[in-house]
Amino acid sequence: MAQGNTHFTHLKREYIFPIIEKKLADLKTSYPKADILNLGIGDISLPLAPSIALAIQEATQEMTTTLYGYGPSQGYLFLREKIRLEYYPQLSSDEIFISDGINTDILAVLDLFHPSCSVAIPTPAYPAYLDANLIAGRKKKIIQMPCTESSGFVPEPPDQAVDIVYLCSPHNPTGVAMSKDQLKAFVIYAQKCGAILLYDNAYEAFITSPDIPKSIYEIPGAEEVAIEFRSFSKSAGFTGLRCSYHVLPKQVTALFGKKRTPLHSLWTKRQSIKFNGASYPIQKGAEATFSPQGKQETKKQVDCYQKQTQFLKEGLQKQGFTCFGGVDAPYIWWKTPNGLSSWEFFDRLLQSCHLITIPGCGFGEHGEGFIRVSGFTTQEIAKKALQQISTKLL
Repeated sequence: MAQGNTHFTHLKREYIFPIIEKKLADLKTSYPKADILNLGIGDISLPLAPSIALAIQEATQEMTTTLYGYGPSQGYLFLREKIRLEYYPQLSSDEIFISDGINTDILAVLDLFHPSCSVAIPTPAYPAYLDANLIAGRKKKIIQMPCTESSGFVPEPPDQAVDIVYLCSPHNPTGVAMSKDQLKAFVIYAQKCGAILLYDNAYEAFITSPDIPKSIYEIPGAEEVAIEFRSFSKSAGFTGLRCSYHVLPKQVTALFGKKRTPLHSLWTKRQSIKFNGASYPIQKGAEATFSPQGKQETKKQVDCYQKQTQFLKEGLQKQGFTCFGGVDAPYIWWKTPNGLSSWEFFDRLLQSCHLITIPGCGFGEHGEGFIRVSGFTTQEIAKKALQQISTKLL
């Protein structure tokens, strides 16, 4: 009889999205004509840029006359080279891997590490970091790095040695980004402990502050200890297309027995075994984001999201609420008023204002007392939301 993976039983976290869907359904039953405003969405709200759509169409049409079967598991060279020239000129194109999403990459990379490896995870954080390590059997090997108001919602290196460290900057859900000095502390920590940094950089396109690095490799020594993950999802509207990339420099090593071994060749082998590559048309669409027109169109969309985020944050602050983030990321970390719990404040916003947000407790215990508000919205919805809060909540 086949035995199941009992580590799944360790997934005790409250999954908030089914609960939100149930609460929303109940509201629609009570108020069938209610105008529901969604500020909880972590998805895009603008359509695909025309130049990207055209590139995908042309690539698909090209496949009617030119054979494109299985592509390289590492990704087509034309895209990897574009990424290298744009962001990583100091690296080689074979240190860049194309995939179908950061969620896939940053969890699959755990295949490189022994189950006994300890891991440090920020809290609050994207829930999959913790869940993937629980499934892998690391329940007793997980160290939390609190991101609290007193720390400016930035994690600090653990006070003990760990093997793997998850970092996300700009951070989901708090919307706060790490400075060069803050990242430098983690690079020094990793060098000292022999740790590997898994750097989730999904929101790089939203960085505007001068002291916020756009890549961890801006920090000296990071190419020896860090794997960086980026995506076209939020920067270019690829959430429905699925394309991302990650960078694994050949200098990054791990201990195999008593010998430090580069992870690059092992990851290349892993990808050739477990991943058949992103599709040719989608990679051509990703390539189009680097064209002058593609850059112009995608920047316009990112600027729109940033504008709505800033508008929402300033509007909430003018109404007397305490908010964080929202500068270098499309998320606002809204502190619940009067000591309300995350769910209590979520319910009040939903019932009184017909407004959907995300309870902070869904991102970990240190998210309690906050809710996440998303700037992935339109100006019309943002204005209506602030008006509803002003007239029906206060």
